Amino acid sequence: ALIHRRVLQRDSNICYGEGGAGTWSDGKLTTRIGRNSGPVRYVLEQLVRFGAPADILKLGKPHLGTDRLVVILKAMRGYLTEKGVDFLFGCRVDHVDVKGGKVTGVRYRRLNIDGSLAGGEESLAAKRVVLASGHTARDIYESLALLSEGRIALAPKGFAVGFRVEHPQSLINELRLGSDFASQAEGGRGKVPVA
Repeated sequence: ALIHRRVLQRDSNICYGEGGAGTWSDGKLTTRIGRNSGPVRYVLEQLVRFGAPADILKLGKPHLGTDRLVVILKAMRGYLTEKGVDFLFGCRVDHVDVKGGKVTGVRYRRLNIDGSLAGGEESLAAKRVVLASGHTARDIYESLALLSEGRIALAPKGFAVGFRVEHPQSLINELRLGSDFASQAEGGRGKVPVA
């Protein structure tokens, strides 16, 4: 709704949904786990299976780009749909149903384009529920904590925030090379390489 209709929904926007905010980053595939670890390799292979170029398996810093990520995610959704998985877009889960210590489904509400509720609560029975709520999902986690009967352990997870700072190359040269050599860099055309 945000990109095509210029309407921001509080509970269903670019930070949620298919791929979440990561889809709309720039498609860099980075990890601190290790590129050749089993789980990372498996994820890269699945991306290739659903449309990513095979060179991401070899590149040191693979990059897909947002346009490719969108196509890959749609292919993944198609595969899962064929296997019987249901995807409900434009909905807000209000409650995870638990009976006898086991998940039995979810209760949710559909949203209008403007984010307002489109009707009453609906139920979806399920043996398994993947809670991929994106960020700003405090209410669903509070709901889980209240209904868990002490069986669901919830713990906060740390997160990192990154930012980009740009400085003139001359300042970087001065800081890294010192005043004696910085002037000799001459924008990469001098006797000393730029820092």
